[in-house]
Amino acid sequence: MKRIYVVGTADTKGEELAFLADAITAAGALVCRVDVGTRDATIPVDISAREIADHHPGGRDAVLGGNDRGAAVAAMGIAFARFAQSRNDIAAMIGIGGGGGTSIVTSGMRALPLGLPKIMVSTLASGDTAPYVDVSDIIMMPSVTDMAGLNRLSRVVLHNAAQAISGMAATPAPPPD
Repeated sequence: MKRIYVVGTADTKGEELAFLADAITAAGALVCRVDVGTRDATIPVDISAREIADHHPGGRDAVLGGNDRGAAVAAMGIAFARFAQSRNDIAAMIGIGGGGGTSIVTSGMRALPLGLPKIMVSTLASGDTAPYVDVSDIIMMPSVTDMAGLNRLSRVVLHNAAQAISGMAATPAPPPD
């Protein structure tokens, strides 16, 4: 059964990821919580960062084995793109993140077919999004506030994002010709 993949770094954005997944579930959709963080998750997830890291050509240690955050983010992006391509149960994908999370999640989104709904809620969405969107149909939604815990503004933004992705997944567009 196809599900909405709710993706983020559950080591640093666990509270926001859980809120978003719960809002999508409340809208009547099935979700799959996916962790793409490089440290231990702070919430329960359906697919762990270790499972994602196993998709890297160099194996799990190429992603989770070092202390260089930049290298870990780049490696997790490669692993997540390969993971996303391997799945056939994705109805839609929504992600949340700051700089690192946005880079990782959009790497996977760009690997998905055009027409499959994709929303990235990001602190970077109000700037130059070309490196993240590239030639794809990713919708970038500004988080308005920093993704560092829930507050009255982030709850509204995440609720609206949940409603948007739920609606897109509920009535998918026909495949492009």
